[in-house]
Amino acid sequence: MMRGGKIISKEALLVLGFMSAIAMAGAQSLLPGNMETIDVVTLSDGSLTATFVDNKAMGTQHKAGYNGIASLTHSELDLSVFVRDYAGFNLEHIFGGDSLIELFEPRRLPMQLFQPGEHEAWLYQARTRLSNVESLTKFRLTEPHFIDVDFQCIIHSDEFFRHGYAGMFWASYIDRPLDKGIYFIGYEGRGNDPQWIEAYSPKHGEVSTHRAVLEKDSFYFAPNFNATLASHFSKFHFEKPFYYGRFHDMVLAYFFDTDQVIRFSQSPTGGGPDNPAWDFQFLIPNFVINQVYSFRARIIYKPFISAEEIVSEYEKWMKDQH
Repeated sequence: MMRGGKIISKEALLVLGFMSAIAMAGAQSLLPGNMETIDVVTLSDGSLTATFVDNKAMGTQHKAGYNGIASLTHSELDLSVFVRDYAGFNLEHIFGGDSLIELFEPRRLPMQLFQPGEHEAWLYQARTRLSNVESLTKFRLTEPHFIDVDFQCIIHSDEFFRHGYAGMFWASYIDRPLDKGIYFIGYEGRGNDPQWIEAYSPKHGEVSTHRAVLEKDSFYFAPNFNATLASHFSKFHFEKPFYYGRFHDMVLAYFFDTDQVIRFSQSPTGGGPDNPAWDFQFLIPNFVINQVYSFRARIIYKPFISAEEIVSEYEKWMKDQH
């Protein structure tokens, strides 16, 4: 199709259609203004180099349908921690408890990528056609080995979410680590003595999600709910919202700061037979239509020293947030 003398792709038409729908509805939008979209951007700061992508294919290796961080390397190791066919911090599912008609809705629809600053990448998705969720993810590389993330979303309709909550799921596909487990401080059951938990899911969709010990909400899942990683629970409960995994001599850690519900999920084969997925969920109970919801996160990727160092990094980051 021609628009103003230029050929408009099918994906661009979808974005324009979603943007028009938002404007017609009079709802607020998270869409960044006065910035040009880009297809891919590689940023470096401190010891990290990260490549950010939307849902389009990149080159001959990165596949379409995967967004977020296509590659993450450190000056100490030139291998990407994420499977290059796929991505890390990849927005994968939007769910409300019913079996999903379109399992990978946020992956299937177009996204827009922006670079507002030297060390920043923003990833925007207009109102999705089934769940009516609009989102903006702001990534910022921070010295010496951090990626700071600010996620925002607006739920424009409650028609899709019939059970009183909205859920979103992110996947990170790890490239053949020797240790496929994730580590966090928590409890087996709900005991009184927190300890380091090494969590490992023996099979995709089995004991795959770990909840916070203080989580009080009970979220509905239909018997035939098909995003199985999100609904099959382990016996472990974490004390604070952070976890890490090992990659060669490195550590990849995810920290979260939110008043909403965070859950950890994992699969031993999410990215292929040797490639586990280290995932997480963000759930919003009793949400209000057209209100902005958000969480902040920090990704750490650096040489591994000790579990205690990860705790110190988390506590320092949390102190800086308040």
